[in-house]
Amino acid sequence: MPLAKLHVLEGQYDEARLGKVSSAVQNGLISALGIPPEDFFQIIHILPNSQFRHTPSFLGLNYSDDLIVLEIRFISGRPKEKRLSLLKALNDAVVSAAAISPDDLLITL
Repeated sequence: MPLAKLHVLEGQYDEARLGKVSSAVQNGLISALGIPPEDFFQIIHILPNSQFRHTPSFLGLNYSDDLIVLEIRFISGRPKEKRLSLLKALNDAVVSAAAISPDDLLITL
């Protein structure tokens, strides 16, 4: 039962764009981890500028106001290969769905 938490800046993502990101996250979890489609738990945090602070760049990455912080929580014990596959699937799907730079997606497991 993975739990996905998405954190975005207020005004950057309307309902349609959030829907695309949400679907991309769920599809990434299904394809990489093999979870059943009905195993769907997401929390979306839309934060005002004063509560979503980040550096404009770090370690060669440049962040815009489109930055998505995506937290995925699940029971430990998944092999490293599965976790890496999940990161790749989520990165590919979310970057495409949100039409953002790969730099603007920060994923934590």
